[in-house]
Amino acid sequence: MIDSLKKFLEVAPHQEVMPPEEAEKFYSLGFSLYGVGNYKESADVFEVLCAQWPLEPKHWFALASSRQENSEYEKALHAWAMAAILKTDDPFPHFHAAECCFSLSQKEEASFALASALSRSETHPVLKDKIALLRQQWELKE
Repeated sequence: MIDSLKKFLEVAPHQEVMPPEEAEKFYSLGFSLYGVGNYKESADVFEVLCAQWPLEPKHWFALASSRQENSEYEKALHAWAMAAILKTDDPFPHFHAAECCFSLSQKEEASFALASALSRSETHPVLKDKIALLRQQWELKE
C-alpha cells in the first residue's frame, strides 16, 4: 500500500485533476492509513486530494485531522480554517481548531475558536456541553 502511495505522490503533481472515482479510492487509502495510526502518510494522501479537489470539505477535514493527530498543530489550523470556510455552519472545524490552539498554548485564540464553535452548535447539544467543559478545564473566559 505504501509503495503505491509513494508512486502516486511522485507523479501526482504532473497529472491532470484525478477523476472522482480515483479520488474516492485515494480517499479510502488515506482513511485506512489514518485508521491504523499512520497520520503522516494519511496527511500526504489528503494533501494531494486537497490540491486536486480544493472545494471538497471532507478532504480538508481529513487533512486537518491527520495533522492534528500527528501533533502538527500549526498545519492542522490551516486545514481547519479551509474546512470552516467550506462549511460555514459546521461547528466542528472551530472546535478542533480550539484544541490545536490550546495545544499551542494560544488560550485567547482557543477561546475565540470555542466561541465560534458554540455559535454554530444549535443542533449539537452534546458539543455545547463539551465546549462548556473545555472552557472550564482550560480556564477560558466565556
